[in-house]
Amino acid sequence: MINGVKCITGWAFGIFRRWGIAFFGGIVVAIVCFVSLNAAMEPVSRNEYCGTACHEMNTAYQSWELSHHAANADGIRVGCVDCHLPPKEEYFTHLTAKAWAGAKDMYMHHFGPEYDVETIRKKVLEHIDNETCAHCHQDLLTKSSDAKARIAHLAAQNEPDNPENKCTACHEDAGHKRNTTLYSP
Repeated sequence: MINGVKCITGWAFGIFRRWGIAFFGGIVVAIVCFVSLNAAMEPVSRNEYCGTACHEMNTAYQSWELSHHAANADGIRVGCVDCHLPPKEEYFTHLTAKAWAGAKDMYMHHFGPEYDVETIRKKVLEHIDNETCAHCHQDLLTKSSDAKARIAHLAAQNEPDNPENKCTACHEDAGHKRNTTLYSP
C-alpha cells in the first residue's frame, strides 16, 4: 500500500514537474502578451490618433470636436472608440472589432477608392446601433424634454431594429457637428 502511494505521488510529481512548469510559464507568457497588447492599443485608441494619424479622418475629427460628445456642459468627453466600437468591457469583442476596423481602414487607405466623406458617413451611421447610444444614455424616457421625444425614445427601445427608430435617425449629428464649413452641402 505504501509503495503504491509512493508510486502515485512520484508519478504525479513527475507530471507536475514536466507540465506544471510549462503551465505556469504559459500563464506568464499570457500575462506578458495581455499587458503588451494593452500597451500597444492605448495610443491608437486616443481621439487625437484618429484625427491626426489618419488624414481621411481629419474632417470627422474636427467635426467631432465641435459636437456635444467632445465638448458639453457636463465636461464629459466621449471618444471615437466609445461610439464606433463595441464597449471596452467586452474586451475580446472590442479588440477584434478594433483590429478588423484598423486592417480595413489601412487597406482602404492604400488600395481603396478615393475617400468620400459623405458615403463613409452614411455607412458608419448604418452600423451605429441603439445599444451603443444606450450604453451612456440609459435615462432617455425620464430625461426627455417633451412628449414627442418620449414617444420616439420609447419606440426606439421597443422596436430597435426598425430603421426609423434608430437613434441616428433623429440624432444624426450627435457625434459629429455637420452644420459647419467642414462638410460641403
